[in-house]
Amino acid sequence: MKKIKLILLLPLFVFSQDFSNEKKEFDKIYENLNNAGKWGDNDVKGTINYISNEKIISALKMPKYGDKVSLSFNLSNDSTTINKSEYDNISKFEHILSYFDFRGYNWAIDDFKIAYHGFTYSHIDALNHLSNNNIFYNNNKSPENLGIENYLEGIVSKGVLIDIPLLKNKKFIKSGYKISIKDILDFEKKFNVKIEKGDILIIRTGRWKEKEINGDWNFTETSVGLHYNVMTLLGEREISVLGSDGTNDSNPPLIKEEGSPVHKIALVAMGMPLLDNLNLEQLSKKCSELNQWEFLLSIQPLNFEGGTGSPINAIALF
Repeated sequence: MKKIKLILLLPLFVFSQDFSNEKKEFDKIYENLNNAGKWGDNDVKGTINYISNEKIISALKMPKYGDKVSLSFNLSNDSTTINKSEYDNISKFEHILSYFDFRGYNWAIDDFKIAYHGFTYSHIDALNHLSNNNIFYNNNKSPENLGIENYLEGIVSKGVLIDIPLLKNKKFIKSGYKISIKDILDFEKKFNVKIEKGDILIIRTGRWKEKEINGDWNFTETSVGLHYNVMTLLGEREISVLGSDGTNDSNPPLIKEEGSPVHKIALVAMGMPLLDNLNLEQLSKKCSELNQWEFLLSIQPLNFEGGTGSPINAIALF
């Protein structure tokens, strides 16, 4: 009986040890990428500081054809099956249209309500969206100064699309896959693209194509995202913003104690805004059509003090 007990307990011990090592690796990456104090003790913009005036001017010269592509979904509840999903949409968009007479004219006005965080709406996460043990980016103890109003001028830079399904010659990447550093480097090499300082990095997983082909599933249980160690590469390249057609994190998470490791490293340690739930299908088609994976990208959040993010309509220009 004693031998049997030892055999049963040994795998549990080994699993616990491996798990602990994964957590230690995450903590090491988190500390190495921590930008607290890098741009001063009062900084509230984080990695947006990587976008210099020269970077913006250079990006503005990129469009050659006048083509525009939106990276965002329609907010309307009836616009797509995505918004009707019992898994993705935890809070329905509310839109009330009203009419009234004023000075002899009949006017139409509307009220709307949206809880944009989650798994449906295309949105940006501000730096006050997440904390680590109640400490926010740049060692802030309060979220008050880190709201979306810090990007009231908008975010404009060179955008780069890393299209993982295209790299692997697939329609979509099967849910649960962790995108690796090698995947990013392989795409750069194969498609002659380079992620540079101040770039807005957009990663396509094919999430919406998978939903179109296979139907609805519980995205919170299984989804494609980055392996958290990819953040080391993005830190070295000094990108400004990271975005995806998912939530950037993968499910199930690799580390039990870290349910959203990419969010934690990006928002809290690096001070990097995130773009979640982007619509990248038309962007993928346009990039393939032009054989061009770099473009001018403009992101315009709503301007309201203290907002933990904002719905967005991001526009790529070619």
